[in-house]
Amino acid sequence: MNRKKIALLTGLTIFGGTNIPYNNLINNQSNNVIKAAQRKKSSRTESKYPNIMKKLDITSMQQYDSNILFMSITLNNFYIKDFHTDNSGKTNLLLVPLSTSDQYFVTSVKLDHKIKKNQRITIQGFLNGKTKISKKQNFNDKYLDKSAVSVLVDHINY
Repeated sequence: MNRKKIALLTGLTIFGGTNIPYNNLINNQSNNVIKAAQRKKSSRTESKYPNIMKKLDITSMQQYDSNILFMSITLNNFYIKDFHTDNSGKTNLLLVPLSTSDQYFVTSVKLDHKIKKNQRITIQGFLNGKTKISKKQNFNDKYLDKSAVSVLVDHINY
């Protein structure tokens, strides 16, 4: 033990009347610094657009009433199952959480990047209730009349 530690311990013992282990003070201070550094700040967009996987059971969206499916969410790394771009430049997207999933999410947006089937995409937006896939969306006929959840898009990450 060096002289400074001995002097500090002696001074604390004399003035305080109790013996406080110096090593515990150092350990507690370093633990507090580490705990403070490990705190994760939640970003503003994470709180505004929570991950849908944490809010809903997306394997069976049919269990939810259409009135419940109105909330801000993030569809994180969803697959583009099918898409169609019309003459006005709007693209209808058919999204699924897993490439083998039959739980569909549909949206219509203007894209500034080229996309392809089975590409992953992250969308932040608003669930807009249940819908059926219709002929006017121009998806493959095998998806016609399937149940889906409508999504209004605020942000897209490719």
